[in-house]
Amino acid sequence: MTRIGLAGCGSVSGPYLADLRSCRCASVVALCDPVAGRAEARAREFGIASWFTCLRDMLDGAEFDLLVNTTPMQEHYAVSLAALQAGKHVWSEKPLAGSLAEGRDLINTARDRGVRIWCAPTVVASPAYARIEGVLRSGQIGTVYAARAWYGHGGPGWGPWFYARGGGAMFDLAVYNMTTLTGLLGPALSVTAMTGTAIPERTVDGLRVCAQAEDNLALIMDHGSSVFSVVQSGFVYGPHWEERTIELVGTRGGLSMLGWDWLPNGVEVWREDGSREMLCSGAEGYSWEQGASHVATSLATGAEPVFAVEHAFHVLEVMLAAHESAATGHAVTVGSRFAGTEPAQGEAQPSPLDPDDHRR
Repeated sequence: MTRIGLAGCGSVSGPYLADLRSCRCASVVALCDPVAGRAEARAREFGIASWFTCLRDMLDGAEFDLLVNTTPMQEHYAVSLAALQAGKHVWSEKPLAGSLAEGRDLINTARDRGVRIWCAPTVVASPAYARIEGVLRSGQIGTVYAARAWYGHGGPGWGPWFYARGGGAMFDLAVYNMTTLTGLLGPALSVTAMTGTAIPERTVDGLRVCAQAEDNLALIMDHGSSVFSVVQSGFVYGPHWEERTIELVGTRGGLSMLGWDWLPNGVEVWREDGSREMLCSGAEGYSWEQGASHVATSLATGAEPVFAVEHAFHVLEVMLAAHESAATGHAVTVGSRFAGTEPAQGEAQPSPLDPDDHRR
């Protein structure tokens, strides 16, 4: 049994706690949130014995193995670092951190303390993703040189931090598509991007908020060998066609992921002879909030998780490179690679985790 302490009892904690309650290898023993009454309310809702308003008090006062970090994006680094320094494993919501230096510090601290850290999103763990991997590895649709993905909505009406510095649609939404495409096609070698803040003021939690982060973005990733993928995302999407949001086109056919990569609804393959085939339908038991229970089970059983922090670090660098590209108008090189999740197309190399530190 993996004992769990969860930090951050906002809306995301509800699905996490519900999923953990159904996991035979997980026991949530403590919650923490600085907002008065919020941790207590979640504790009563899910029958958890201990709650705290201070992270340090929970780290010092509760015995647990894994910290689940569901705090706002801007707090991920500090919360995860404190837990790692206290000898706890960490599962963090995305992004891993706000800069490459912070991300590297988390990975190095985990190594030095003899613990592990993992990070959302878990898209590489879905059955739909596995079906796509199988198609690419088999060569059924030839070599994929072109891919695209998109994911957007009108923007959260809660949590002003979504629109503050260190937030934005890149870290919140595009991160899913970037993780999927780099997993399938191999790491990005460079990024060219455009970002903007289309809606400068938002109503969040009933208050007017001035947006300081991007709400609209488009980028191109160069995966090497003339393999390119395009991602569009943002908080400016009204009603739009969402039946297929991931498409890969090969030299002998193509495929689509139906629904979204964070909640897939199937995989359809089309071939050069005009035939089509549905490889799966529905999520087949997968849900986006299963990362913590997956890690808890892995810690309890000794099985290695299917996702790796090196992949999350790479995606963090891709996102920061996209911000830099948008600011400078130039393509930006991405230096990290990932070895923990082998891409279905292309060959990932172990990451030295030492690209330029200037990206913040």
